[in-house]
Amino acid sequence: MYLSKTDFREYLQCSKCLWLKKNSPDLYVRPSISEFDQKLIDEGYEVELVAREMFGQGVLVEGSNESAALQTLELIKSKVSPIFQATFITNTGLLAKTDILIHNEFSGAWTIYEVKSSTSIKTSGNENHIYDITFQQVVMNQVGIPVDQAYIVHLNKDFKKNGEIELFELFTTTDVTETVAQEYSRIETEAGMALKFLQDKNIDLSLCSCLYSSRRNHCSSFSVLNPNIPDYSIHDISRISAKNLRLLVDDLIMNIWDIPEDFKLTQNQKTQVELEKSQKPEIKIENIKQTLEELEYPLIFLDYETYVSAIPKVEGFSPHQHIPFQVSVHILQSNKKLGHFEYLADNIENAPLQLIEFLHDTIPDSGALISWHASFENTRNKQIAEIYPEYSQFLLDLNNRTFDLESIFKDNYRHPGFKGRTSIKKVLPVLCPEFSYKNLDIQSGTEAMENWNRTIFDQDLEESERAQIQKSLLAYCELDTLAMVKIFKHLLDV
Repeated sequence: MYLSKTDFREYLQCSKCLWLKKNSPDLYVRPSISEFDQKLIDEGYEVELVAREMFGQGVLVEGSNESAALQTLELIKSKVSPIFQATFITNTGLLAKTDILIHNEFSGAWTIYEVKSSTSIKTSGNENHIYDITFQQVVMNQVGIPVDQAYIVHLNKDFKKNGEIELFELFTTTDVTETVAQEYSRIETEAGMALKFLQDKNIDLSLCSCLYSSRRNHCSSFSVLNPNIPDYSIHDISRISAKNLRLLVDDLIMNIWDIPEDFKLTQNQKTQVELEKSQKPEIKIENIKQTLEELEYPLIFLDYETYVSAIPKVEGFSPHQHIPFQVSVHILQSNKKLGHFEYLADNIENAPLQLIEFLHDTIPDSGALISWHASFENTRNKQIAEIYPEYSQFLLDLNNRTFDLESIFKDNYRHPGFKGRTSIKKVLPVLCPEFSYKNLDIQSGTEAMENWNRTIFDQDLEESERAQIQKSLLAYCELDTLAMVKIFKHLLDV
């Protein structure tokens, strides 16, 4: 049994979930990997391949873990440098692969370069880059390979594509040697404890530490390890603190219905709990009426779909910057006449500019723009205005005319069916159950992004399949704005 860097990260999140993975795979629930998650994984490999070019010709270690470790040791003895994907296995079972390993001729030691596709060094949550590289150094030292320096190579958030990409401008290299030294002893101890824990055959699997974390931070096997927790529980209370979760769990309170009335929560959290207990919506009709009456017709309902890539593919854009490739527009006149307009890019180079030109020709000079979680569209407009200054005034004017329809459901319309959330996919099925995303081929923005990615970059995609994907993309984006129209009309009826 090996403990890899990925395993160690899982251990730090939930040790019992990792125990299931290693010892009872029939009970272990694998994390669901969406198409977008897979895209991020693939881009991580792509970024690493590109980063290698900064270090010149090297040797790539391949094969099974055992054969790769043997090959690595031979390369180390021969002082071959650089080595890509150097693999090390300790006699206790720790396993580490280093992205890039460089031999220091003066000290005789080795330097680790860990490549990350993010635009910063992450040091919190389930993805801690310092822990990753420290784990690698622990493993190398335990097999007798000295390490003198450690660096993290990540994408430069300030880089903007301008012609051919210069790698030393695209990447930022940060010396983390001292930080690794500070964490070394703790990570070495934790790794040893993880190995010992995995070898224990008498683990209590009735509960796991994720009980003290909010729903989004639960391990993939949470339902197996905590079978008596309701599907909608205290873990679903919006922004609940770790302190409050611990207090409730320690008092064996798991159901929202059982939370005492005097338990200290924020006002929004109290409202969520009260709604669940009463099962009655809270609607501030006068506030909603006043808000809607202030909107100027025609009402222009707008929604973007965007594409992100670690290595920018469009001039003027930065790593991971959103590139709008699709927009749906519904225009509602004061006489209730409704029109629909849409744009879908068929290439990536001109997608944002052509989308702006479409909006410029489509959107009336007056009338309120309506979006859901409008900060997303507004941020895209601000960023694109910097790249295409000739449309700056137009785009910033759109922002000045924008109303966020979601805001009504944060302050003036709350329903137990929303489960404390205000996303359109939570609100729509409650208010307009006849409308649903469930029958669509594409059901989320991440699915839309990845499917559009296939139509642009998959050279083996059949033309008929490409056409079907484009049709599905248009249907999905159209429903986003039509959903806003339906919800708006529901508010008028209220």
